Amino acid sequence: MDYTVSPERAALLAEKFFEFSFDGRKPDRAFFDTITNPVELHLIAGNYNWDDGAKVLTWIVDSPRCDKATAVMLFWHAQPSYYTRFSSQKEAEWDKDVFRLLRRILKNVTSGFYQTALIAYDPRTDPKAEGVDETDPKAKWTIPDVLKQPVAGPLVVELE
Repeated sequence: MDYTVSPERAALLAEKFFEFSFDGRKPDRAFFDTITNPVELHLIAGNYNWDDGAKVLTWIVDSPRCDKATAVMLFWHAQPSYYTRFSSQKEAEWDKDVFRLLRRILKNVTSGFYQTALIAYDPRTDPKAEGVDETDPKAKWTIPDVLKQPVAGPLVVELE
């Protein structure tokens, strides 16, 4: 399979999934469901504005086309060390959507849900990933080592 994403396609992804809420738009689920290239999901995830909420990110991590590297990247971009302070969605209160996303990624990674590891990603070298080697002193759960390890896929995806 060709995993190349043309500049035109990247622009279309940006139009559909980047800062949509700033213009009062909704994310396009029907278009999302047509995406078959895991690199496109990685581009959406890596460039996503978290102010748009966790809905599209949840679509990504629940997709059978999501690459393991994309899920791990999203996990670290969510600043999980902070969320280890909460033992439940109820306790997380206004942060419950991101807490739920983190727990879903954790479950999916540890259960082997992600069938591909095509994309290279190392949370220790990602400037957007925080707390990879830290533990919050108020933590109520620990981040498994599998999420701290690099994904050694053959594809390198450049994000903006």
